[in-house]
Amino acid sequence: MSLVGALTPLGKEAHNYKLWFKSALAYTATGTVSSVIVGAALGIIGRHVIGESARGPACYVAASIGLMLTAREWNILSFDLPERKLQTEKFWVHQFGFVGASLLWGLHIGLGFFTRITYSGFWALVAITLALGDPVFGAALMSAYWSGRVLSVWVAPLLLKPKTECVELTDAILGHRRVLHRISGAALILVSVITVLLARQ
Repeated sequence: MSLVGALTPLGKEAHNYKLWFKSALAYTATGTVSSVIVGAALGIIGRHVIGESARGPACYVAASIGLMLTAREWNILSFDLPERKLQTEKFWVHQFGFVGASLLWGLHIGLGFFTRITYSGFWALVAITLALGDPVFGAALMSAYWSGRVLSVWVAPLLLKPKTECVELTDAILGHRRVLHRISGAALILVSVITVLLARQ
């Protein structure tokens, strides 16, 4: 949401569409690179730490983690996620401009482990990638997750009417956070079911 708030005004309020496009593209590209690296690294770690004979049980554990995270998203359980309670650096835009800052923001946020994690799904994907121990699958899974995250930056300008200010969009997102958590929980159930199916193969 912070990136929606940082980049969307370029295209909707400042009408600098070229700068918005370059910044969104830079953010997308470097985040893709870092998420691919993280996914592949997790797959390699899972391959070496979890033996082939334990792959099935590990998938069941990952599915259980997904269901536990669903309960958190739906406020059935309450516990803190492991995270660094930091946002990416805002001052980069003053040092490097919007495009340079977007490159660094994407690289930083795409790593996943080094900023705030609002929704639980990231940790479910980490558990699944470790359980399967496949770096190619891990890279694909984490890059797909990043694509979902970055989609909001691309569609945000389309969601605003001409006279609507960008702050109204971020307020609307905050106002519907409870609904978004419920959607996240439903997605985690689906992910857990798929993980169990993979465990049976």
